[in-house]
Amino acid sequence: MQEQRNAIKTVGKDTTPSIITAQRLKDGIAGMDAFAASEFLVPSRNIQSSFLEPVEKDKDGTNIQSYNERYRSVTERLIAAANNITYDEEREPIQTMQLGIGDYVAKIQQARDAHARRDQVGTLAAYLAAAEVMDKTLLPAADRLDQVNVKALNRTYEDQKFGSARSLFLIAIVILGLAGFLVMFQLFLSRRTRRTLNPFLLSATAIALLFLAHTIGSLLSASQHLTVAKRDAFESMHSLRQARALAYSANADESRYLLDVRNAATHEQAFFDKMNQIATPPNGQTFEQIILLARQESLTQQETKLTGLTGFLGDELSNITFPGERPAVIETLSALSNYLKIDQQIRQLQQNGKYREAIALCTGSNPGESDWAFNEFRKANQKTYDVNDKAFNDAITQGNQDLAGFEIKSAIAVIAIALLVLWGVMPRLKEYS
Repeated sequence: MQEQRNAIKTVGKDTTPSIITAQRLKDGIAGMDAFAASEFLVPSRNIQSSFLEPVEKDKDGTNIQSYNERYRSVTERLIAAANNITYDEEREPIQTMQLGIGDYVAKIQQARDAHARRDQVGTLAAYLAAAEVMDKTLLPAADRLDQVNVKALNRTYEDQKFGSARSLFLIAIVILGLAGFLVMFQLFLSRRTRRTLNPFLLSATAIALLFLAHTIGSLLSASQHLTVAKRDAFESMHSLRQARALAYSANADESRYLLDVRNAATHEQAFFDKMNQIATPPNGQTFEQIILLARQESLTQQETKLTGLTGFLGDELSNITFPGERPAVIETLSALSNYLKIDQQIRQLQQNGKYREAIALCTGSNPGESDWAFNEFRKANQKTYDVNDKAFNDAITQGNQDLAGFEIKSAIAVIAIALLVLWGVMPRLKEYS
């Protein structure tokens, strides 16, 4: 039972919160970069950009405000990650991010200063230096922090499955042996004392069998709730967080495509590589066809897997388990499809020489514009995540409840069996005294 509790604790309190923190760090720092890149696409209005000072509510100022909010959340999460170190391997990526975020922010401030002077060359040079820190230091460190805890979680889960089966076997052997002994003892007394049944021994045997059923039921129920938490809920949560972080990074690539014209092809390829990791329809199919297929309520889960969608959202579509999850996933796919359509319009405008129109579409937050579509994707992704997050917390709570008070129950059962055997045997012994 203690092994089972430890497995639930590892999944529910040690690894999963650290993994989610790592993912939030990743989409937080990727979000900082997306807002910074978008900020530099818009002509400077000499807005105060100090981290401690408020900013105006225009387009340029909104990007700075969003960047600053992200920066605050990243620093808070770094502190939370540092305070929840469970494995030594977590220290290195956390330290790397702590040092790297300062370097990144300093370079972004240099780009802002140049941007305020209308120095486009200086702005681009400073931003690309910051982008290099983002791509080569910060995002890889967040991934390493994630993987340390994912490996620990998977290892604990597999060990738990083996340990649970072993424990069930041993418990069944011991308690069935006890019950068998009590039955044989009953038969022995019946033959020797010529009494048909001993009610105390019968009660002791019944308690042993009931305790066996309760123990096996508790272990199986806790193990099942752990499976729901890890396989059904957490794996979906992880895929959704990965998709969200990649989407923020791809959103920065979309802005870099317009900002750094010389390397536009490189930024474009990076954008599509990340989008393919998020979701890729099979050859010959579109997102609209995948969405239509997923909406057919008559599909079984196995048939849903045959849609052929790959990537993190494909993994989530193949792991639909909880009420409300399917429509949320479909909404997420639909929002992603809309975002990609608008991205294509941006690139078409750029290729046709309509640079201002492309920037306006890229930085616009009205319906039908890129920032609006991205925000719709983010909200739908969060809605799907919340469904799984609730199911995860419920499963962990229920798993702990399944094991609650077991030591007290087992002690009571053992004492009751011992006393009943004693009371059953004492009258027979007195007959021979």
